[in-house]
Amino acid sequence: MANRQSPDRDASVIIVGSGYAAAAAVIHLAHSGFSTSKILIIGPGQLGAGQAYGCEADAFRLNVRADLQRLWPDQPDHFPQWAETHIHDPKAKTHAGNFYRRADFARYVSTQISVVPDIKNLRQISGKVIDAQPIKEGWRVSCDDGAHYHSARLVLATGNPEPEWPIETQLEDTPALVRAPWRGEWLTGIDPASRVCLVGSGLTAMDALYGLACQKHQGPVSLLSPHGILPPAQVAWHPGNPCEWPTTARASHFFNFARRALKDGSWEEPDWQQRFSALREGISKAWQNLPVADRLKLQRRVGWLWSLARFRASPQAVAAAQKMSESGQLTIVRDRLKHLFRTPEHWQVGLMAGELLSADVVINCTGVGRDALIHNLMASGQLVPVGYSKSPWVSHDLRVIAPDGCPHSNLFCIGPATALALGDVVGAISIARQALRLSRSLREDTSTAQATATPNR
Repeated sequence: MANRQSPDRDASVIIVGSGYAAAAAVIHLAHSGFSTSKILIIGPGQLGAGQAYGCEADAFRLNVRADLQRLWPDQPDHFPQWAETHIHDPKAKTHAGNFYRRADFARYVSTQISVVPDIKNLRQISGKVIDAQPIKEGWRVSCDDGAHYHSARLVLATGNPEPEWPIETQLEDTPALVRAPWRGEWLTGIDPASRVCLVGSGLTAMDALYGLACQKHQGPVSLLSPHGILPPAQVAWHPGNPCEWPTTARASHFFNFARRALKDGSWEEPDWQQRFSALREGISKAWQNLPVADRLKLQRRVGWLWSLARFRASPQAVAAAQKMSESGQLTIVRDRLKHLFRTPEHWQVGLMAGELLSADVVINCTGVGRDALIHNLMASGQLVPVGYSKSPWVSHDLRVIAPDGCPHSNLFCIGPATALALGDVVGAISIARQALRLSRSLREDTSTAQATATPNR
């Protein structure tokens, strides 16, 4: 694939981003018959890796088994069959399925890109888009290096923004202060006896714990968790029939239906996870029927609990965390970060409760970040947020909603940024489904435009 700055700054479609969402969009557009020569990717690094899969550490594993990690929504065996031939990873196999390394999935996506028809015609600019403005012919995109590009249609596929500290700070990144841990390169620079503090308790924290265990880290580890709970392990569940959600416009009805559908029992049981997965099948449509105020209420009150059940960790990571906890090496602190400061000897981690923790290394595992491009587009009035959130309004066919309440005809968005508007769309298979839907929308738009431009005879 070409990865060079082309003198031709015009494209039929510009895709902003170079991670998994962007790669999925390219692949599904190409397989729907859209010419890759009409597509321009703007984003750094290997197409398809991004924040989620651009990991250097082998310890950073997928948190779902191989058959659920899909680029092709209706082909559950596609990645597992590729993995059998191309991946040698004895540690991937568990009682709940195969959980491969994130970097291996990036290789798989790269392979799928390489066989896209006419992939040599795809252009990628290693820049960062900071703004976009509508013009008569479509969109004018501005990059941080001063370059400008033009396209008839614009697709925001920016993925997960780079993590930031969840506090106001001007501290610079150092080997002892890890702001963005997703690549995992920091693991090799840690003294095995050092005191480590993990800020956050989600999947990133589980990756960090497993990484430390693989490095045979001996020092104490503190983990800040607002609710004092770590993600549960994936279990060997099997897909069941999708759950039929009722139409409701009340947050309380929405929550009560979910609770009844899940029934009693432990979320460590396969039957419970099967019911939860069945619940997820129809949740996006039901979510879109809720008023904005009710969505925000649910997100504020039980969003953390849904995320905990939704984003389960690999069995390998959970086993490592349990072993560290049982040995006394890992201490879970039920509190939040308030401030950080450096003393001559170590870092002081200030907690909301007023206590101080001493650490040699502090790692930001919160996943908190801000999408600068979406922020700028909101500030300039090109798109509007869902309520008082920082998430853009997006229609069911992935068109970004303009301030007048109507969908843009030529501005689309896919990936994590659409979650508040569209529901449970985070994860490889959900994003792949969006990419497939996007390809159909763009093909239909192209066909309509050609039909309009062709005179009747």
